[in-house]
Amino acid sequence: MADVDVWVYALSSVEGKQQRVTVHLYGGQSLKGVVVELDRARNTAVLDEFAHGSASTRHESPIHTILLTAVQAVTIHKVE
Repeated sequence: MADVDVWVYALSSVEGKQQRVTVHLYGGQSLKGVVVELDRARNTAVLDEFAHGSASTRHESPIHTILLTAVQAVTIHKVE
């Protein structure tokens, strides 16, 4: 199984849910948020940093599109 397949498998379990994840990228950067979209054709994931608020707050929160080939590790946080 290729690395990208592992990340697709891991992130698909939380896609569209309110469960927070941390995506650790090669080079040391980490991004936290909620997986709002997983594009298997383009091997990308879209993370919304503050997706747990109201609709108006969500539009103000930072959105990150991540190329899954740049992912080194994924942490799926416990639901609190």
